[in-house]
Amino acid sequence: MNTKTKQQKHSLPHSNQHSEMQYAQNWIELSASALEHNARQFQQWLGPTTQIAGVIKSNAYGHGLVEIATLYEQCKHIAALCVINLSEALIIRQAGIKKAIFVIGYLDMPYDEIIKHDIQVTIYDKDIADQLNKIGEKHQKQIQVHIKFDTGMSRLGIVASDIESFIHYINTLPWISIVGIFSHLAESYNEQKTNLQENVFQQSTLIKQYQIHLSNSHGVLTLQHKNYNFARVGIGLFGYLQRHSLEKQQMLKPVLSIKSRILQIKQVKAGALIGYEGLFQAPTDMTIAVIAMGYYEGIDARLSNCGFILVNDHFAPIIGRVCMNLTIIDISKISNCKTGQTVTILGKEENSSISAYDWSALTKASVYNHLTKLSATLPKIIVP
Repeated sequence: MNTKTKQQKHSLPHSNQHSEMQYAQNWIELSASALEHNARQFQQWLGPTTQIAGVIKSNAYGHGLVEIATLYEQCKHIAALCVINLSEALIIRQAGIKKAIFVIGYLDMPYDEIIKHDIQVTIYDKDIADQLNKIGEKHQKQIQVHIKFDTGMSRLGIVASDIESFIHYINTLPWISIVGIFSHLAESYNEQKTNLQENVFQQSTLIKQYQIHLSNSHGVLTLQHKNYNFARVGIGLFGYLQRHSLEKQQMLKPVLSIKSRILQIKQVKAGALIGYEGLFQAPTDMTIAVIAMGYYEGIDARLSNCGFILVNDHFAPIIGRVCMNLTIIDISKISNCKTGQTVTILGKEENSSISAYDWSALTKASVYNHLTKLSATLPKIIVP
């Protein structure tokens, strides 16, 4: 995770991509400038000696695996990329990513691919270590690994009582090279519990011989020690710190916006039942619109009868049940609406905005929950 690349200019979509977008009925826009802003902010919080490893697992939290990897490749503040499995690693390596790639989860492809594509992997089991050692011998090349240290989350990793003997064992394997030791924080927004895990991490005398990384997005602001080699920052780089203060949240910018189009506008009479099961009944004569996005694409069904869509810089209430691919909204009080126009599902217009924080407040589900459920099929376009 120590690969660095020169900063390059962001590659914006080609003109033919723009022309294709005129036919799209819903899409995601990714702000290159917002991402750069967030990366600079995290680097400021971390200080000059700790590098950022951008976590892009699970389709980059709904933002698009390849698209975000491409932006991170061009961002001088991002030193490495973290993915959940070997499949994701191969996708972004084959997409042209040159920076260091680290699998922080599990291996789901033939281990030979690790060497072929220069991937760093997590290790937490002697049997896997032995298998990797054989693959390294086969190719006559060492495999770079990071040992997962379970400091209190009780998920993947080696517990504190076994960590040093495990390190010694891995060092007996000639085709395995330990690059780093790391752990994962269970409540990174909770300073007291984070410090307890950090104290366990610090007690090992062997870990300091290697690159060490402990922090995630929220942990950047709660860890006592700021001199780790890396911080694995995921959702924070996308503009969200749900469990930190409003002041800290406002220092970041959401990278993702979602757009859709109005498919139809119609008048309904008072008393009309709207949507599946007649979940909404028109209290008066109304003007409604149907937009080309539903829960399959990512509008949470829990926003039925309580969410909003931005139309002409005004909040249009979602009425009735959110459908699989369509959503009905009330535009009775919004002027100049027309079929085919763009509306904002998440994002900002002139004076109004809707964020994943707003969805979370209405549904009581986390920002992570909403963003990772965005359909991977949504077209994505990088904007300045």
